[in-house]
This record gives sequence, structure tokens and C-alpha cells, in this order.
Amino acid sequence: MKYVFSIFIGAATGACAVLLHSAFAPVGPVVASLGTFIAIWSVGRKFGKRIYKICSAVSWIYIFWKASILGAGGELLVQGDNVGSALLFFGFTALVIAVALPA
Repeated sequence: MKYVFSIFIGAATGACAVLLHSAFAPVGPVVASLGTFIAIWSVGRKFGKRIYKICSAVSWIYIFWKASILGAGGELLVQGDNVGSALLFFGFTALVIAVALPA
């Protein structure tokens, strides 16, 4: 059950980050990355193991990946502009730091 909860938290955080990053253009990627860091770090604090943080991070990456490829109608949620690149850089950096911190 802990795995399911951590995957759900990672997916929910990824979806919020994808939808939030373009809403507030200058600070959106930073706020989304900060939320990503706090969510992944808190999963590790709650369950006490790094494997749960890794599961959350992988589900976040999966949501980001699905949002950045073309859909059936040709739509993109994460574009290849400065804001999308900032979300990729800051979000992945937040994931790495959150997973690397001790539980």
C-alpha cells in the first residue's frame, strides 16, 4: 500500500507541476519544482525509505514524459520553450535532490 500511495503522490505532483508551470510564466516552474521537492521529500519522511521516494520520482517523470509528447489531437502540455525547459531542468533537479537527501 505504501508503494501505491507513493506512486499516487508522484503522479499527482507531476500533474500539478505540468498544469502549474505555464499558468504563472515567470515563477511557475520554480513553484512547481518547489512543490515537487516538498512532496517527494515528504514521502520519504513519512515512510522512512528511499525506495518510496524513487517510486514517486519515477511516476512524476512518467507524467512529465506523457505531457511532453504529442497527443492524439496534436496537443502538448509541456512545450519546448523556455518555460517548459525550465520545468524540465528545475523539476529534475528537485527530484534528484529530494531522492538524494536522507529519509
